[in-house]
Amino acid sequence: MEFMITILHFHKGNDIDNIIFGKKQNENKVNEDIRIFPSGGLTKKGGIQEKYLKINLKKNNDFNLELLSDFLSHRLSSVDDADSLKIGNAKVELKKNEIKKALKDHLDEILS
Repeated sequence: MEFMITILHFHKGNDIDNIIFGKKQNENKVNEDIRIFPSGGLTKKGGIQEKYLKINLKKNNDFNLELLSDFLSHRLSSVDDADSLKIGNAKVELKKNEIKKALKDHLDEILS
């Protein structure tokens, strides 16, 4: 299953791609079931940028949602200019529990 999430951040020179993907720049394989790909972005007035990530999730289970939310919160919370995530229609803070709940709600919505 593939779906998109959006990182909302203020552009102050930190490279979100480098934080998420490291040196590869084109993919991050979190585990056998979770792969993350860059998928573009845009800049809005006021310096807020949207960075889109495509998530490929082979197995939608609690362990993978826990791992993905932990990965996103851990990687992004260290970035000063990262503001929040948009998952589906929900805008959430960079807190693991909020990310996991939003991921679960979004996947339930997609699957129904």
